[in-house]
Amino acid sequence: MGERAASETDGAKPEETRPPRLATIQDVARLAGVGKTTAADALQGRGRVASLTRERVRAAAEHLGYRVHMGARDLGRRRTEVIGVVAGDFSDPFSGELVSRLEQHAAAHGLRVLLSTAGSGLREVQPAITSLLEHRVAAIVLVVFTDDQQVREMVGGHVPVVRMRYEASWGISIGLDEKRGGELATTHLIDLGHERIGYLSAALLPPPVDQDRLAGYRRALRSAGIRSARSYVRRLPLVSEERRQILISEFLTQRERPTAVFVASDITAIEMMSCAHELGIEVPGDLSIVGYDDIMLAGVAMISLTTVAQPATELARLGIDAAVSLIENPQMPPQTVRIEPRLIVRKTTAPPR
Repeated sequence: MGERAASETDGAKPEETRPPRLATIQDVARLAGVGKTTAADALQGRGRVASLTRERVRAAAEHLGYRVHMGARDLGRRRTEVIGVVAGDFSDPFSGELVSRLEQHAAAHGLRVLLSTAGSGLREVQPAITSLLEHRVAAIVLVVFTDDQQVREMVGGHVPVVRMRYEASWGISIGLDEKRGGELATTHLIDLGHERIGYLSAALLPPPVDQDRLAGYRRALRSAGIRSARSYVRRLPLVSEERRQILISEFLTQRERPTAVFVASDITAIEMMSCAHELGIEVPGDLSIVGYDDIMLAGVAMISLTTVAQPATELARLGIDAAVSLIENPQMPPQTVRIEPRLIVRKTTAPPR
């Protein structure tokens, strides 16, 4: 799993019994009373198969829970050289960077990545996972937040699952210590002398990640003996870009506005910088801003955003290593691996005037 593995879930034990094996095309053929080739042709719509025979084969497949293998050369083979990746909304630039690194590290293991995209809702994630199961991928890496129990029921224990950035009660979870990241960002602003420090996040950020970063923000304020006004903490709803700009502007023009803000994602932090410019608020002279993720845009000279870095390359390496380990040893106990975050100080933070 690598030397940077930070922690493991306490007391978690592997299940005592293995899940029942996946049904094969031979099982379907046997139940339907046909040959393996006929069964495969019937399920994939090939050849000349009588309609009654085709229906009998499909009924047998449904009864056995057999999923058509879309990509393997040998229809009876249980494992492929493909890892499935479920990614969410690519309007989050960090997700795109992470998926790209996952593909690179999978290739280093001689594996290919099959990408299935989904939104943030479970109804959108389910078809994405189903598609990967139909291709009989060797493992699934989730870069999108999903309901833990629902995914477990869908996968059925047959395919190893690795979660990127999110906690998991089974499989392996790889991510950053989000609470520590929120604490680092806020402590930096406190050390500069700020006391009116706000927290802003947006609906693009999955709720569990938002909650952890907010918890880190609050922990840093408590440690410094600073109380945060209720109006200083806000999560933007899922609205249009124009409406989001209005809401950020209202946040920045409230009575006794904050002199510094920890923004829970770089892309929203950059939006805040744009709003501040339109309002005539100087960054960092009048307002210090810390982001989170260290996306490529954050380091551009005209932006130069102070931010908490998420090392996409290292996260991807650990994620693929975890997937390979689970493929080779399906009975591995649940693990949660957390990487220590790092603050990158650039030009958007300074002492208050």
